[in-house]
Amino acid sequence: MPIQTIRTVAIDQRLTDPEWRFAQGPLAGIRGFAIVIADGRGVEGHGYIRAMPPWTEPLAVVKATFDHLCEGLVGQDETAIGAIMDGLDRRLHGALPVKAGIECALLDLRARALGIPLHDLYGGKRQERFANTRIIPLKSPQRMAEVAAELAEAGFRHLKVKVSGEPELDIARVRDVRAAVGQDIALMIDANESYPPKLAVRTINAMARYGLALVEQPTSARDFKSLIAVAAALDIPVEADESAQDLQSILRIVEAGHVASINLRILNHGGPSRTAQAIAICRAANVDFRFGAVFGSSIVHAHTLHLAASLPPPHFPHEFSEMALLDNDLFSGLHLEAGTVAVPGGVGTGLVFNG
Repeated sequence: MPIQTIRTVAIDQRLTDPEWRFAQGPLAGIRGFAIVIADGRGVEGHGYIRAMPPWTEPLAVVKATFDHLCEGLVGQDETAIGAIMDGLDRRLHGALPVKAGIECALLDLRARALGIPLHDLYGGKRQERFANTRIIPLKSPQRMAEVAAELAEAGFRHLKVKVSGEPELDIARVRDVRAAVGQDIALMIDANESYPPKLAVRTINAMARYGLALVEQPTSARDFKSLIAVAAALDIPVEADESAQDLQSILRIVEAGHVASINLRILNHGGPSRTAQAIAICRAANVDFRFGAVFGSSIVHAHTLHLAASLPPPHFPHEFSEMALLDNDLFSGLHLEAGTVAVPGGVGTGLVFNG
C-alpha cells in the first residue's frame, strides 16, 4: 500500500517545574511536531520531531528539514521502510533526529496496518513493565532533597541527581538527597560534561560515601581521552551520554574500554534501526546500555518502550518518565504507576493521537 499523506501537527509543551535546570542551562519548554503518515486505507502511523535550541536547530530549521526529506515520499511503498530511510540518507546527510521521527512514524504505520503491537516488529516482548530512573534537576541541596523524597514517596526506586561542576555544592546535593531517601534508593549522578577530569575524580570519590551506582558523562564530550581516563580511575561505573551521539563514537568508546554503559536515545541516533546497531555494538563489546531521558511528547517514550521491551533488562533502569513534567501532549495512553511504566497494549505504539 502506498503512502498517501504526510502531515505535521504542532505540539508546544511547557515544563510544570518552571525552574527546571541542568548543568547546560534552564529548560522551560519544548516545541515540536507530531508526524502523521497515512496510507490509502486511512491507517496512520505517528512519530515526533522537536527543537531544543541551543542544543538543536531552531524549530523553523527542523520543520524545513522535515519538509525537504519528505518530498517524494507520498506514493512510495509504506512497507519498504529500509529503502525509504536509505533514500533519506542520500537526500541529506545528518539530520538524525528528523529521520528518527520519520522512521518511527513508518514503523508505527506498518505495525498498525498489520494489526500487531510495535514490539512484534523487533522480535517480540520480553518485558511487560519497566522501573524508571527519575531526574532530580539542579536546585539547592535542600530543595533537591525535598524533590527526591517526593519521588521516592511516589514509588521511584532509582534517582538521577543532576550536578553542576561545583564540588562543594554538588557533594552537598548528593549528601542531602541520600539523607532524604535512605539507603534503599539507588542513586546516580549526571554531570552533563561539567567537570574537568582531575576534579571529577576527586569530587566523585568524595561522593562515593553516599552510595552511587552510576556516573553519567562527568567530562566534556569533546575530550574523549578524559572520559576514558576518568572511567579508568573510578570504581563507580561511568556512563557515556553526550560523548556517544553516533555509531562511530560508540564504537570508539567501547574499543577503548573502561566506560561501563552507553546512554541511548532513538531521536539522537536516527531512529530505531540505527539504535539497534548501537545496541549491537554494546552487546558485542559486553558494555551495558540503557535509554536516557527525552523531553518531548510521550509518543517518543512509547516508541522506545516497544524497542526496550524486546531487549534484556538494563543493569540501571531506563528513563521513560520525564513526560510527566510536560503539559499539552497530543498523545495519550502512557501512564506512570508507582515509579513504573507498562508497555502500551493494542496495535502499533498503542497510544491515541488527539490531534
